[in-house]
Amino acid sequence: MVSSIIRHNGQLMVSIDGKKYPALAFKSFRPNPRNISEFYRAGVRLFTVLSSGVISGLGIPYSLFGESWIGPGQYDFGPVDRQMDMFIRNAPEGFFAPMFQIDTRPWYLGGDTPNSFTHLSQIAGDPRFMRDACDYLRAVIAHCEEKYGSRIWGYFMLGGTTTEWFSDFDYEAPHPIKEAAYRRYLGDDRATLPDPALLNRTGGNFLLPDEAEVKRFRRFHARLISDFILACASEAQKVIRHEKLLGLYFGYLFELGSPRLHNAGHLDYERVFDSPDIDMISSPSSYGYRGLRDPSAFMVPQKSLDLRGKLYFLEFDHRTHTTPKVIHEPVYAGGNQIYSALNFPGSDTACKTETESLNLMYRDFVFCEANGAALWWFDMLDGWFRSEGMMDAISRMVQIDRQLADRPRRGAARVAVIAEGEAMYSVRKTSPIASDCLGGFRRTLAETGAPYDLYSIGDLDRLEDYDFYIFLNQYTMTPDRLPPSCRRKGKTLLWLYAPGYAAGEAMTSLTGIHVSEVPEDPGRLLWDGVPTFAAQAPHFIVDDPQARVIARFENGSAAVAERDVCGCLNIYAALYQLPSSLLRTLLEESGIAPASRSPHVYAYCSQAFLGVYNATDEAAEVFVAEDGRYRDLIEGGIYRAEGGKLTLPLKDIRAYMLVRD
Repeated sequence: MVSSIIRHNGQLMVSIDGKKYPALAFKSFRPNPRNISEFYRAGVRLFTVLSSGVISGLGIPYSLFGESWIGPGQYDFGPVDRQMDMFIRNAPEGFFAPMFQIDTRPWYLGGDTPNSFTHLSQIAGDPRFMRDACDYLRAVIAHCEEKYGSRIWGYFMLGGTTTEWFSDFDYEAPHPIKEAAYRRYLGDDRATLPDPALLNRTGGNFLLPDEAEVKRFRRFHARLISDFILACASEAQKVIRHEKLLGLYFGYLFELGSPRLHNAGHLDYERVFDSPDIDMISSPSSYGYRGLRDPSAFMVPQKSLDLRGKLYFLEFDHRTHTTPKVIHEPVYAGGNQIYSALNFPGSDTACKTETESLNLMYRDFVFCEANGAALWWFDMLDGWFRSEGMMDAISRMVQIDRQLADRPRRGAARVAVIAEGEAMYSVRKTSPIASDCLGGFRRTLAETGAPYDLYSIGDLDRLEDYDFYIFLNQYTMTPDRLPPSCRRKGKTLLWLYAPGYAAGEAMTSLTGIHVSEVPEDPGRLLWDGVPTFAAQAPHFIVDDPQARVIARFENGSAAVAERDVCGCLNIYAALYQLPSSLLRTLLEESGIAPASRSPHVYAYCSQAFLGVYNATDEAAEVFVAEDGRYRDLIEGGIYRAEGGKLTLPLKDIRAYMLVRD
């Protein structure tokens, strides 16, 4: 059996022996006949199957089926078989993607051997561990292929903290194994890892010239993780030979914030995304965007994956109204059982009613469908979706996806948002840029009401179908990296804060607007006469008599300005955050009409439908290109647009998927 990713009418799907399946799937740490069959009856045909003997961060095992990596070169695949057999019995026409955790087991640890689950960067460069982990991965995949190959659509490699390839708990601390890897990386047998005091310096947003060692180390730290991932992927492909899909969790550029983005080791994500051995990337739905008033948000530059023909799976693991509040299982610490029940984290903020749960489910589903992303429902410890209404909703979502299959599914965004990991090596670990610019700007974008696509910097020269480019964190950008397609007549480029600054590049040469660095704090940004965001050090102002000033700082200096350069409109903002109303104004002045002008009516658009999530307590007004009747695929309502406006009544289910009737 051969599985692959195909693009059908613009939408990526899973092909299994030539038959197309929507990329909608099930995952659980506690699969059982009941939840497997519930999702199967709802129409789900793709399942993931986690096999692991590792104790999770909650102190409970990831899987109750037991360990399969039992000693040096010793494997017991009985736990894998028992779980696979259960899935096959309860999803008779389903297909399965086993997930295997390659972390160090208790028997592997001893002496000064780091635990890869908590201190991945300290052992990822160990040739012995890499060899042993790859041996296990090849062996368990070979077993599955031999016994269940005709039912398997893919595999996922799990490692590091929370199985998401984080190196969270070492906080970049030194270790002899890591130092040996650093010496090999530099080709210097006398090199030493930087002093932690140097890595944790404070003051300003950017590293100083005398901190080049920090930048070099951070690139190495991230590369350790990506090298390990790519080695595992290469070994896995020796067994599956690209006839099954291979994935992992990785590349959380927009999510991890400061200082975690530096500690975790995800900054070298572009090499992983580019690898021909990797087909799928997953992440949870953004944790900062989970309230009923929030928009949906991706953790990764999702369109970069779509551009490569790779699936991005958003993992829906919100705390629903049926999420168990107490975990009734033995809880372990240090290998010892410490108590028998645990209050589940996040249960205090869980949805209170089925209606609340359904709204979050439909909101994220509409967001994924509009962006061409895949989705799986994570019934984490069983009971997350244990209501008739939620299972009916999942069945409805599967049906909607099938209804849309023959419609053109390309996105409708004219705004490309460009971010990068490379520039963050020059950003101080204590800087709020990762949290406020990369993480927080997603809310600003959603509140404009205009659809947008998230890309990584490496794709810039491949993006020609956009009219408005937003450059979030291009601190190491140089003019030669800006392709002609971005500078054509009619394009608009918005530059935030300090483009090229960390590369020693004059910002004027990038933005086409004369920008000056100033020693004093110019105060907060004024917009509509209201002080908004504070300026950050180093401070910049626009100092260009030929530029049109759009907004000023409290001290009167120009904060946001625009200038036409050979028909291409350049806009520079001396901050890395903007009010959403200001960004919406910039978009509208550039000819991009938002689908919503309310900051809390979120529009998710594609060629196939207009998606809306109304996070207000009143009727929603949206704008459409064509008048006429619109039908909601979720609940079946019919609404009429007149004069380019469509009024959607306030109702219990706040999400709409509207198609011309």
